[in-house]
Amino acid sequence: MKPDAIKTAFEELAVSLGFTVRYEKGDFRGGACRVDKDRQIIINSAAPLNHQNYAFARVFIELNLTNSPHFTNLDPAILQLLHDIRSENQNRTNTETYALD
Repeated sequence: MKPDAIKTAFEELAVSLGFTVRYEKGDFRGGACRVDKDRQIIINSAAPLNHQNYAFARVFIELNLTNSPHFTNLDPAILQLLHDIRSENQNRTNTETYALD
């Protein structure tokens, strides 16, 4: 699956989960936050596309929505990507260092 298709799928998943997606420039990895009652995923627009996709993936992995009905409609390639990233990160000893960062 191409990186731009992955990004589109992640954006759609984020919206279906009730998140607002924002793209901002800055010195940050990207991730989820809450502003008042608005749940947001903020992505670094200056980061390469694979890093943007990885920021989305980290959010979904941290939400642990594996059994969510939102995940059942995902492309198998996206599910495999999330599984691979989760496995890679579990094998790391330093929890602050993520695969693909």
